Amino acid sequence: MRLLIRISLILLSGFYCLYSAPMAQASTMTAFEGTMHRQEQENFLKQTLEQDCFSMAGTQGLKKCKDLIDQDQDNSEAWNQLGRIFYDLENYKEAYLSFMLATHFRTDYAIAWANTCAALSQLQYYKDALAACDKSLDFRFSSQGSVDEKVLALNNKTVALYFLGRYQEALKISDQAVALKPDDTQANINRTVALHALAHKTTPQREDFT
Repeated sequence: MRLLIRISLILLSGFYCLYSAPMAQASTMTAFEGTMHRQEQENFLKQTLEQDCFSMAGTQGLKKCKDLIDQDQDNSEAWNQLGRIFYDLENYKEAYLSFMLATHFRTDYAIAWANTCAALSQLQYYKDALAACDKSLDFRFSSQGSVDEKVLALNNKTVALYFLGRYQEALKISDQAVALKPDDTQANINRTVALHALAHKTTPQREDFT
């Protein structure tokens, strides 16, 4: 009788182990699935913020970009976009700081350097603007839209040279921009302004580029 009881206990013990293992595995799988679900939610929210940051303007765009940066502080593209929104709102100091952070997290970010150049020109730091444009042109532009990006850098450099009174150099750079993109409105305006300045030795005026 004792032998039967002992065998029964062994069988019951074995049954418990076999039964409990799937439960433990199921629990582990549920935790894993929960983690994956949270990651999917976080990725979805981040993607939504990215879409909003790069599609919205004004204060709404600022908020979305700042929220995105809170989640991913070394996101150079988000910093650059934040700078562009500040620039459009004519907050050039904040635009400059945002562009500089974009170049801090990605030192070869050519378009961010070109944008830095524009912001510095608006702040009337023309020598620093020129240095930023030169850095932009030193780096290779991304393959997508590379012509437009390079023309932007050349246009911004033309403006900085113009306000430094270096009209001949401004004309030379504007010629490069027009050669790359003959139908670029700003490049053609810059060239006309530089030619006029050379012909009349006029004092630089900000409204010349509007």
